[in-house]
Parts: sequence; C-alpha cells; structure tokens
Amino acid sequence: AAGLLLAAGAGALAAGVPALDEREALRLAEAAVGQPIPDVALRDRQGRAVRLASYHQGKPLLVSFVYTGCFQVCPTQTRALLEAVRGLEKRFGESQFNVVSIGFNQPFDGPDEMRAFAAQQLISHRNWDFLSPASESVVPLTRGLGFSYVATPAGFDHVLGVTVVDAASRRGTLQSRT
Repeated sequence: AAGLLLAAGAGALAAGVPALDEREALRLAEAAVGQPIPDVALRDRQGRAVRLASYHQGKPLLVSFVYTGCFQVCPTQTRALLEAVRGLEKRFGESQFNVVSIGFNQPFDGPDEMRAFAAQQLISHRNWDFLSPASESVVPLTRGLGFSYVATPAGFDHVLGVTVVDAASRRGTLQSRT
C-alpha cells in the first residue's frame, strides 16, 4: 500500500499537482520531538473553549490530525486509532491517557463537523475529544506537533500520524505519508 501511495504522490507531482515533500515532513516531525507542545485555544465538539494543555496534565496524550471532508484516509486512520485506543484501555485503563483528534481544515472543521465526524466513526470515549483550532492557530499547531500537509485540488496530501505526548509533555511522533 505504501508503494501505491508513493506512486500516486509521484504521479500527482509529475502532473503539476501540489504534493507533500516527504523529506521536509520528516525533518519537521523530527524537529518537533522533545519540544514543548503548543498551548493554543481550541473548541470542543460543543463549541466550548478548551486549551490543548488541559488534555495532558499528568497523563500521556495521543494527538491525530484529520480533515472532515476526507472520506477515505482520515476515517480509516481514525478507526485504526480507535482499535489501538481499545488495546491501550485494556492494558492500562481508560483514565490513564487522553486522545484528541484535531481538524486542520479551517474554517470547515468546526465543532459541528468534528462532532459529526466522531459520530460517523462511532467514537464516544470519555477520554477522546475532537477539537477545532482557530484558522490562525492551524500552522503553529500543526508545525509545533510535527504534522505536515499540503492543499491539493482533491483535498490534502498529509502525513498519517499520531503524536504521543508523555505525562511530562515530551513529544514523539509516529507517522507515515498518505
């Protein structure tokens, strides 16, 4: 599958369609490891103001980025993360960590869209929230967490990844490219 994804990206680049620079994405992800996480204001699914820092106070935090207009990769990644979360819950307990999925396609990934996306993926965990940053916070937030994306005519070319923030706010990133 990775070979097909890389081939699709190479074909898009040859056709003049924007594509993610994999080397730069890896460089940015590696540069984010160990850095403090950006503490930006976000809105939860109910539209309430929340801060990213409130999700990792003394607990590990898993962060994924999605865009709600994606109908293949983002839902698949989210369902795979759900399976991983279920395994973590069995091993460590539900209250031992938090998970957030953040919509990066602003202003289109607002609280209503994030609520609908969570419902479509059948996610109703107490320790998992779906968040929307303000448009001006997207770049500092995604860069600060080592997430890269490029807008394309079909949506976005972006890395698939989960950023892991430990209880001491140290960050690591697990990712691959879509």
